Amino acid sequence: MKIKDLKPDKALASLGNETVKVVIKLENGEVAEVSIPSGISAGKYEARKIPADEAIYQIQKIKHLILNHDWTQEKLDAYLSDLSLGANASLAISASFWKATSRIKHIQELKFPKLMLLLFEGGKHGNPNISMQEFMIIEASLKDAIEDFRRLRDFLEKKGLESTVGAEGGFSPLSFNDIQALKTIEKIFQNKQIALDAAASFKKGTIPNYDLILSEYKISSLEDPFSDEEWDLWIDFCSKFGKKIMIVGDDLTATNPERINKAITLGAINAVVIKPNQNGTISGTIKAVEIAKKGNIKVVVSHRGEETIDNWIVDFAIKIEADFVKFGGIDRGERIAKYNRLSELGMV
Repeated sequence: MKIKDLKPDKALASLGNETVKVVIKLENGEVAEVSIPSGISAGKYEARKIPADEAIYQIQKIKHLILNHDWTQEKLDAYLSDLSLGANASLAISASFWKATSRIKHIQELKFPKLMLLLFEGGKHGNPNISMQEFMIIEASLKDAIEDFRRLRDFLEKKGLESTVGAEGGFSPLSFNDIQALKTIEKIFQNKQIALDAAASFKKGTIPNYDLILSEYKISSLEDPFSDEEWDLWIDFCSKFGKKIMIVGDDLTATNPERINKAITLGAINAVVIKPNQNGTISGTIKAVEIAKKGNIKVVVSHRGEETIDNWIVDFAIKIEADFVKFGGIDRGERIAKYNRLSELGMV
């Protein structure tokens, strides 16, 4: 498929910072616009992001090299990788091509992932007294997720607690800590499985007592319990708890095929977060997914801390048959856009 035109520009992400967007036009008349999200707490093994102005300059500089050539997704992405662009520049081109050629266009019988619905958030995303980054529950339907999020909001307001939300749409009451968040979830949602993202941002010597947390609460998933260098801790932890819960790599694996393969081989994880902008191209991201599935581990497709109203990540998650998705709380327009897309595609 030939690319007839490619126009980069700036857009604002959810925290008011600039990001890059691309409008692409193909020879068959298809037009797609993609804007690229950004991570608040980006891992050091992610592909390198550059400022929006620089990304736009890079795209404009190489634009003539990719127009009017016959591309497949794999050929385009391989070429982009060879150009050593910033990850947000390469992904803007790669994802816009993917959106124009692969986005779900007709309502059909689709296999939807389960939702990791964000309820509370802390760390860099909200109230720092809540050290863990995300407290979620597993939802099998969009209807349940909407009702449960509203239910928690009503509970907080009746208790006179803040119901304002953090960066990803989860509640973050100033008086709460980790245990209060967990106790509140267990009190309101007694039969729901809890998923946590520890984000491994704890100071040395202050790592939570995971043994205690896992024994006292219905935890089914724990993401980034340790830092991205503590391989021995990951391996020991997965050996101990891997048959009971999902142990999810994010900063550890960074949607990097080599690191995912290493983590699987060493027995450090049994699930992995997939974020295309950690990788830099759609093909590279799909390769990461293929390695995860070959290793028989669960795939969790995720939004980012600084998001846009673009919803192409929903189609991508469904296309690769992700097991779970993380799209934040049911609040803030950039998060609602993802849930609205799930509804458009027929998730109930």
